[in-house]
Amino acid sequence: MATFKIGAFAAAVGVRRDTIRYYERTGLLPSPGRTGAGYRLYGDADLLRLHFIRAAQELGFTLAETADLLALQASGTA
Repeated sequence: MATFKIGAFAAAVGVRRDTIRYYERTGLLPSPGRTGAGYRLYGDADLLRLHFIRAAQELGFTLAETADLLALQASGTA
């Protein structure tokens, strides 16, 4: 499993670090684990989720609609 600090994580998808933090505050991304020094660490599942969020936005879904899609996906009914 790969781990990314916030800068590499944001760069992998082409968003800003502030965007990642906003997605965490709004619940689109779960709070990541942290290193002993307090750096956020993201994994492959987080990367897939962020790609999904960005793809949904490119298709015209709002963030609220995207949150609903993610909830459906998590429930296993999608």
